Amino acid sequence: MNRFPKRKQTVRLNIYLPDPALRRQVKAAAARQDLSVSDYCVRAITSQLAHDQEFEPAQTNRTPLTTAAQRARRFQAKTFRGRAFTVSSAELIRRARERR
Repeated sequence: MNRFPKRKQTVRLNIYLPDPALRRQVKAAAARQDLSVSDYCVRAITSQLAHDQEFEPAQTNRTPLTTAAQRARRFQAKTFRGRAFTVSSAELIRRARERR
């Protein structure tokens, strides 16, 4: 499932990994999330840049991570009113994938 739609113009970034085991770990992690290696790496890089506060959301059509997190917290507070959601979202996703 591609979570990052292709843009009209894409650019390529090549990286060299210090160890073949790291490449296997990246491929396995991407597969576990049903992502391509490219999509997985874009997520990881974007997340790290946001953490480092280097990511410039104005250059994309995406909502900044902090804004999205604030919206999610407001939604959670309004919807659940302090109650805990006891079902594991990971379990729900796993079951849905098994049904496919």
